[in-house]
Parts: sequence; structure tokens; C-alpha cells
Amino acid sequence: MTVRFAGLCLRTGGACLTLALCWPPILARAEAPSALIPFAIPAQPLSQALVAYSRASGMTVLVDSGLTEGRQAPALDGRYTAGDALRRLLAGSPLSIRYASEYSFTLVADPRPARPRQPRLRDTAHAASLQAALRRVLCAAAGTAPGGYRALVQLWFDGDARVSKMNWITRSGQAARDQALEHALADMRAGPLPVDLPQPVTVLLEPRAARQCDMLEGASGG
Repeated sequence: MTVRFAGLCLRTGGACLTLALCWPPILARAEAPSALIPFAIPAQPLSQALVAYSRASGMTVLVDSGLTEGRQAPALDGRYTAGDALRRLLAGSPLSIRYASEYSFTLVADPRPARPRQPRLRDTAHAASLQAALRRVLCAAAGTAPGGYRALVQLWFDGDARVSKMNWITRSGQAARDQALEHALADMRAGPLPVDLPQPVTVLLEPRAARQCDMLEGASGG
């Protein structure tokens, strides 16, 4: 018998035919025989379990090996119909059975609903609020005003939109300035921020941001 996988052919005796030569037309009403068959298949990788299942049931397996890779099948011990045994082997996996004939089937992946794309912070109105808050606290002191340094920091915010935790990725290069930045960011309130804001928020401070302080001074002077 030959158990054929698209992209992989496992020989269990006899010649191995290519998938193109052995794939029968899909029959919408086809199903496995109803006779009870004794099975004694230990828990093992799904690809190996399907080989053992094929030997015991006489069913031909036509499946893309990529669908079975990394999946485990539970132990199967007892008398079951071919269809019931197969469903038990696939329990917990996102695979569905498609019968090609009474004695052959393929497996297909169940379609999974696409996860809604969460908008990036920079694409929302909250980005402007956060940038304004950063400008205020960093431009308040000469030691933290952007323009002469580069730094990269991660920020976590609590329910009041205050910084609850921070983590340096790249420090500014001066210990005194880093300490001043930590104090400034700890006093920042960035709200309002969305409840489901992905955290942490990564903030890049770079020399070209110096003009932000000039903009702030011009706005307050007007």
C-alpha cells in the first residue's frame, strides 16, 4: 500500500505513484465504510498516525504534508468505523476531512477568521496627544531638551495615562541626562490614551526633534 502526501510520498509497500496520477475526483456524498475495525495506534505525530490508520483501515490518505507537520495525534485503541477513528485522530486539530471516494480522503485546513488589524498608535488621534505631552516634559529643562542626543526608550502607561514603567533600548550617552530623562518621563501624563493601547510604546528621541521645542516656545509666546 502507498500512503501519498502532496510533496511527500511514504512507501508502505509497492510503488509510489505521483499525486497527479492517483488523485480521484472529489465526491460530495462519499463517506467511509461503516464496518467496525480494530485499531491499536499509540499517540504519535499525526503523519505517522495516518500511516498506521491507513494500514488498519485500508483507506488511502491524500494530504499535503505541510498540514500534518508538527501536529500530534492521540492514542486510538478499540473498534471504530473508519470515519469515527479518523475523527478521533484529528480531534483538536484545525483539519477537516474531504472524502474523495469510499476508500480515500484528503485533509484540508479549516478557514480561520482573520484577526482584526489593530491600528498603529501613529495612525490615530492619540499620537498627537502623546507627542505633545513628550514635547512639554522634555522641553521644560535644558538637560532633556531634544536636539543634542539620540535615545530609544520603551514606555508603559497605566489607566491614568501616566508612565508606569520604562525600559532603555539605547541610552543618550550621558548618565546625568539619562537620569533627567527618567524623571521627566515619570512626571508625564499622556492622556487620554485608548484602553486597548498596545504596549509598550517605543519612543525615539533624535537630534532633528530640536525644532519641536522652538515650536512650543512660539506657541506659548503667541
